[in-house]
Amino acid sequence: MRGNIYFIRGNVRIQITTDDKIYFYMISKETLVPSLDGVMNNFMKCSSLMIGSRVKYAIAFTISDPNITIYTRKCYHNFKVVLTNEPQEGAVGVELSKTNSYALAIN
Repeated sequence: MRGNIYFIRGNVRIQITTDDKIYFYMISKETLVPSLDGVMNNFMKCSSLMIGSRVKYAIAFTISDPNITIYTRKCYHNFKVVLTNEPQEGAVGVELSKTNSYALAIN
């Protein structure tokens, strides 16, 4: 994999920016071994992406471009992994407004 590595001292996450994708790796504090945490398409066509500590803003930089681009998060959600693709007929859901989340009970 060819790309630029971005890491902030004290953080447990590194990212590798390639031409097509941006890979996020978590580093284990015990073993110091990185494991893949997530992958994002590089729709910005940037060579480096710096994401803020609260994951609210991101700065994209391209080597040959004199400008930087600042992005802000459009939606706040934590939907990361598809658990199942099976139909969920008869499932019951409830909104948990105090924790800003929801729960789903499947038969």
